[in-house]
Amino acid sequence: MAFRFKIYAALCLALAAISVSSCGRDGGDDASVDIRRLDLDISHGHMPGDSIGERAVKRLFEISGYPEASESSVSEYAMKPSIHSHVGAVEAEFADMKGESAALGRMFSSIERTFPKAEIPEVFTIISPFSQSVIVTDSMLYIGLNHYLGVNYEPYGYFPEYMRHLKVRERIPVDVAEAVIRTSYPYAPSSDYPRVIGRLAYEGAVAMAVMSVMGEDAMNVLGYSPEQYRWLKDNERDVWDALISRQLLFSTDASVVRSLVDVGPHSSVISPDAPGRAGRYVGTSMMQQYVKNNPDVTLEQLLSPEVYESDDLLTKAGYRP
Repeated sequence: MAFRFKIYAALCLALAAISVSSCGRDGGDDASVDIRRLDLDISHGHMPGDSIGERAVKRLFEISGYPEASESSVSEYAMKPSIHSHVGAVEAEFADMKGESAALGRMFSSIERTFPKAEIPEVFTIISPFSQSVIVTDSMLYIGLNHYLGVNYEPYGYFPEYMRHLKVRERIPVDVAEAVIRTSYPYAPSSDYPRVIGRLAYEGAVAMAVMSVMGEDAMNVLGYSPEQYRWLKDNERDVWDALISRQLLFSTDASVVRSLVDVGPHSSVISPDAPGRAGRYVGTSMMQQYVKNNPDVTLEQLLSPEVYESDDLLTKAGYRP
């Protein structure tokens, strides 16, 4: 099944559908986002009666490889165990989403000010059968609410701890912000065989952008537990030395990149003790130093390949843990 859409998870887990448009906000920092609870329609087998909802369902079914959306196909979709089993928990946990509505409104306003090229999508909540927490396609953003039901949600019991601690409601605005940033400023290496350093720099730029629009610190944006973050801070020099001494920084091996930036139990190319996504931590530290040494650079410029792919990146950053 070919997926013809861009999927962004901060980390491989899910959210709930929200419908957002510029007319849903009054433009101020206190403006909230109108969250369209598409999950309440689909999970009960109903095709939305309005054109916006119908368009969102049709696009969701199209990118998912399901039959064309109709009353009968939506009803069949609702009976899938991967959907039906989460309905009660989702509706109980997310009976009120005023907090998310306000948080997304503030975040979208901040994105519009800081990142003029960013496209603010319509937002829809769904119960998602996929492992991705947030899906972005055609100016629509789908949040899989069943991915944010808390570390103690029983169906999450078979997930390892490093995944469960990301499946909490508090991560919804952070994950949405990251999805919007990544969609608007996608990773664009200049070669078919990009170097590790460029990818780490891009990941760091994304993290800094999300930190800025969310007003959150690196630990929360990067999704580390306090213990993981402490390990990375205490061992930052050793992680960097490992990247240098093992000649990983300029490697073009995709498996090295995955080990350094993907959600996982550890960053195996560094150490069995190094938390997963250790490369994102290094990239964030490197780009924070880049901004200190180049105060005229904007966050939007950091997200351009002219910066994260540049040959003089390390020189300009002056990063030395």
